[in-house]
Amino acid sequence: MNRYFSLRDEVLHLLDEKSHGYYKREAIAHMFQVETLCLLLAKERNLDEELCAIIGLLHDIAVPIYSSTFQHATRSSELAKELLNPIFSEEEKNIIITAISNHSHKERIDDAYSELIKDADCWSHYLEKTVLKHEDLERLELLKIM
Repeated sequence: MNRYFSLRDEVLHLLDEKSHGYYKREAIAHMFQVETLCLLLAKERNLDEELCAIIGLLHDIAVPIYSSTFQHATRSSELAKELLNPIFSEEEKNIIITAISNHSHKERIDDAYSELIKDADCWSHYLEKTVLKHEDLERLELLKIM
């Protein structure tokens, strides 16, 4: 998890430089909550915990940086790609970037890491009392959270 801690410090520094106010506060709270939920799900699903924590950390990174949710999954995956160089293998980068890019498509089934971040994100929104879409509610029912 050493790479995770190094990356987390870099992300917090980036947020200090490029984000402020509501977006920054909400992003940090959501980021760490999703990261924790990713770790819980990773243990249960026998997935790489470090990669899952990083996916949770970076899945919405574009929102506070650009102060917008517009195409945030795609934009977050692009920012993640920049942040991951050179300390991760190409395979690890692909897993992380693909999961982040897919996380807004909760209506479909993708690879295990993409499904993990979708589930953790829905769970977090549920805990935050966010209004959920139909596909988010279905996901939570499958997880037996609701």
